[in-house]
Amino acid sequence: MKRFELRKERQEQNRQNLMTTVKIIILVLLLNIVFPFYGGATTSALEGLDFIHYQEDIGKLVFVDGQEVPSANVDHLSTVEPTEAPVQVTPLPTEMPVPTAEPTVKPVTTPTPPPVTTTTPSIAPSPSPFPSPDATQEPANGKDDDVPAGLLLQELLAKAYKHEDDKVAYLTFDDGPYPTNTYPILDILKGENIKATFFPIGTSIEYYPEVIKRVYDEGHGIGNHTYSHVFKDIYASPESFVKELFMNEELLQSTLNTDRLFRLARFPGGSFGDKMASFREAVNEAGFGYIDWNSLNGDAESVKSKSAEELLERLKETVYGQSGLVVLMHDAPNKETTVEALPSIIEFLRSEGYRFDLLPGS
Repeated sequence: MKRFELRKERQEQNRQNLMTTVKIIILVLLLNIVFPFYGGATTSALEGLDFIHYQEDIGKLVFVDGQEVPSANVDHLSTVEPTEAPVQVTPLPTEMPVPTAEPTVKPVTTPTPPPVTTTTPSIAPSPSPFPSPDATQEPANGKDDDVPAGLLLQELLAKAYKHEDDKVAYLTFDDGPYPTNTYPILDILKGENIKATFFPIGTSIEYYPEVIKRVYDEGHGIGNHTYSHVFKDIYASPESFVKELFMNEELLQSTLNTDRLFRLARFPGGSFGDKMASFREAVNEAGFGYIDWNSLNGDAESVKSKSAEELLERLKETVYGQSGLVVLMHDAPNKETTVEALPSIIEFLRSEGYRFDLLPGS
């Protein structure tokens, strides 16, 4: 009888121990549900936000649309010294751009000047709302007064891609000014007696007004590359893009103490693609003309800087014997090898029979 009671007590104790264990397990499970970081979880809370992620290769927080958080030029009033934007890969036409009668047609890094960015878009020809460019064709309708100023400039720019009995190279530099690179480029151009066209960013102009003044004073062309170069802002709508062009134009006028217009635009990332058709049309309607490129040295095609030799070879790959060559290069931060390669690029183009000129409207 006593043995039976002892056994019953032991069974009851075991049952209670089991119930206690079950309660503890249930409590732990509830804690893990309520507190996701409980129990040694190492996942960052940032991973739960669907609009932001951490990009390990560059060590920065990045929006899912590719914009860095924070970006040096997201705050247009920032007083922090500019830093170069992510690399911006630029599409290259496989042949001379062939314009169409109606505009049917991506948006890459800045401060350090405003950032310039870059992914590798597919190669596509540069669009134009005009018939195939011909060096001898007259303005539309035969009368300048019948055509809006933006369309007249667009016609002139279309002719830059093709010349009769002549080979012309238009050297262009985007995303400056930046003294470390812009100044030596100007020195090289002066020594070679060449004029080039610069497409500066407004936020960089604010940081380095003396640099853009020298560009202007030495007779180089100046285009319009938007005020901020921040894709999510400038490409929010065609109206946003045009507003940025006017902001940059006003800044150039005040900085250079001139009332001349700066209506030659270049789209950050290029104006390629059907999605950009409404932007191209809005630019022309606002009185601007735009130009892309049909040759480049590849200085914005990768995050890692290319050597001067690689840049020269890349340029040679994109010449194609075209009679009109619009060459894309950059005078932004971290483009020192572009400076190093420039004398060889000039020498090569001269050996191919090219002369150098300014783009129309610059």
